[in-house]
Amino acid sequence: MAASRVAVSRVIHTIHATTDIYKCRLLYQDALGGLVFSENYFPAEDRDAALLYVTDHMVEPMAPRNPEDLSKPYARMAARIGQAFHSFEIKVADGKAASAAFREAGCTVASDYGVFFFVKPESTGGVLLEVCELGMPNDPYDRGNWNPAVGAGHACSVSGLDHIGCVTRDLSGALRFFTEVVDGEVLADERTKLPQPGRRVLLRVGDTRVAFIEPDDKASGPLGTFLAKEQNGIYALVWKVADPEQARRHFAEKLKMQLTGEGCVSDGFAIDPEDFLGARHEFVPASR
Repeated sequence: MAASRVAVSRVIHTIHATTDIYKCRLLYQDALGGLVFSENYFPAEDRDAALLYVTDHMVEPMAPRNPEDLSKPYARMAARIGQAFHSFEIKVADGKAASAAFREAGCTVASDYGVFFFVKPESTGGVLLEVCELGMPNDPYDRGNWNPAVGAGHACSVSGLDHIGCVTRDLSGALRFFTEVVDGEVLADERTKLPQPGRRVLLRVGDTRVAFIEPDDKASGPLGTFLAKEQNGIYALVWKVADPEQARRHFAEKLKMQLTGEGCVSDGFAIDPEDFLGARHEFVPASR
């Protein structure tokens, strides 16, 4: 283990790559009670984004403004992975120092703007990771009186993020990066049968739990199918719900979304990703 690991204070958000920023933002508002607090355009990458909270976790829907212009790195990435989770972002105290530390550890850093940059999946065990020293514009988390129960009372009954679920071919690489290069902590290391046999390691990264699953069979099953396609490692966001049956009625009856238990990395249920612009959201009882 490195003598000085990069300290992570929080996971800032998960990026959802989409082709329709307006529709994606409305999905998070209507389905999950998302609170939008900022919208922006980043000229350097010619992409639009919205920032929103679903209770205690921030999600950033993001779309290339000109998807046919593959000279821009985000447009190239969106063309490669389609509509899907793109990355999650960690907060560090000093972006330049973190970038230097990651490079020294042999990691591949890309799109380095000094205050924020990306670490490529081959360096992290399969997940595209964004690293930033800055807060998000207008982030209510930074106001000093932020209450993550902002979504309380919404029909989905989501009460918080349980964990970010990732699937990898290289669990040892993920463990090396998240426990030796940054200061993540292993919470559990065990066998799993969900949704197929494999090894599952649950980590705490900053203030968030992140699970990595390496399936025994990487060529078949839902996780093998995921690994075979172009993706950045994030399989699902798993949410806690106070009332699973109420959540099911809200999604299926009011919003006409298809629900499924197939392919779940949790013991709950999921909204069919086709009904959520390629992103997989799973739901487990908050009381479990």
